[in-house]
Amino acid sequence: MKSMDLTDNLWDTFFNGDRLACARMISIVENNPRMVPNVLNRLKPYKNTSVRVGITGPPGVGKSTITSSLAKYASSEGLNVGVIAVDPSSPFTGGAFLGDRVRMQNLVGDDRVFIRSLASRSGGGLSPATPYVADVMDAFGMDLILIETVGVGQAELDVLLFTDVIILALQPSTGDIIQMLKAGIMETADMFVVNKSDLPGADQLVDYISFILESSSSYRNTVRPPVLKASATMNTGVDTVFAEMRRRISELDKSGIIKTRRLERIRRDIEMQIRDILWNRFLELPGMCDLVNNQVSFSNEDGASLFQFSEHIASRISVHLDKPVQE
Repeated sequence: MKSMDLTDNLWDTFFNGDRLACARMISIVENNPRMVPNVLNRLKPYKNTSVRVGITGPPGVGKSTITSSLAKYASSEGLNVGVIAVDPSSPFTGGAFLGDRVRMQNLVGDDRVFIRSLASRSGGGLSPATPYVADVMDAFGMDLILIETVGVGQAELDVLLFTDVIILALQPSTGDIIQMLKAGIMETADMFVVNKSDLPGADQLVDYISFILESSSSYRNTVRPPVLKASATMNTGVDTVFAEMRRRISELDKSGIIKTRRLERIRRDIEMQIRDILWNRFLELPGMCDLVNNQVSFSNEDGASLFQFSEHIASRISVHLDKPVQE
């Protein structure tokens, strides 16, 4: 397919600000993982170090509406905004409805906003291609990238790994959900937004979240995240959320937290690449793929220790793989 080729013309039009070229580049990193290194290497000199804000929360709290409203405010202040909206994939077909884009119709025609919907293609809250799509948007000149997740539970912390700042959206009548979230994403959120604040129970939810934050040891030596009320559909309180978001970005940047998160992101990318390379090299060794498949069947029948087998395989890798290159 022509749109999937890294032609000189595609690069030229991309760097000249062609939005169709940007869309094609995103399709390449989303659908062709093996081409990602080539794309990222070419983009590196052009990266704009845009700020990546994750907007997450349980399903149904209005993440899409909040994301759309924040993008609109950012655009009105002259910022170029990239929006990555992740929709859940079907566990049966792997497809996704990509309905988040439908809920952002108020951004259509805004030349400062670039929206891309992604299928999660996993059980987590983000697509595996999310960080690479953000890299493309960054190099394309986006000042702010808003990343909306599928929806989180206690263990779904993908958004923490790929963003600089996290906004956790909740709504009234989600007390039970907060109990589930307390040991997970709540401890990593930089801002809390109680959306649909026109509904009964909004003030009580704000008080509940504030109490949790005051009781948490995680914030004893740091500034507690702000807890704000808004109703994105009624466009009330969103201006305050946007202003507070910009203040928090500045605060976290000056404190060095954003830099630390970005360095950790690079370290994690290096680790994942090394793991993939070593695993692929291991499978290329004669008979190793069959060895693993045979062990799967044997362990299922006999209950053999997978840990012992893994240790055995690790020793085989250390013997057969080349020695690390010395610096």
